[in-house]
Amino acid sequence: MPEQKKKIGRPKTDTKPVMIRMEPEMISEIDAYRRTLDDVPTRPEAMRRILADFLEAWRDGRD
Repeated sequence: MPEQKKKIGRPKTDTKPVMIRMEPEMISEIDAYRRTLDDVPTRPEAMRRILADFLEAWRDGRD
C-alpha cells in the first residue's frame, strides 16, 4: 500500500469566517473579560463563548 502523504495546512472545519470591525474600547473589554477566565481563551474563542451565551439567553427568553 502506498504511504499517505501528510496534508499541509489547517484541517477542514464545518465553519464559515465572519469578519467584523470593532472599536478599540470593545476589543479591550473582550480582552479584559477573557483574562478573567481560568483557561484564558483566544480572542476569537472568547467572542464565540460570549455570543453562545447571548444566544442561549435569547432563546430561553423567547420560550
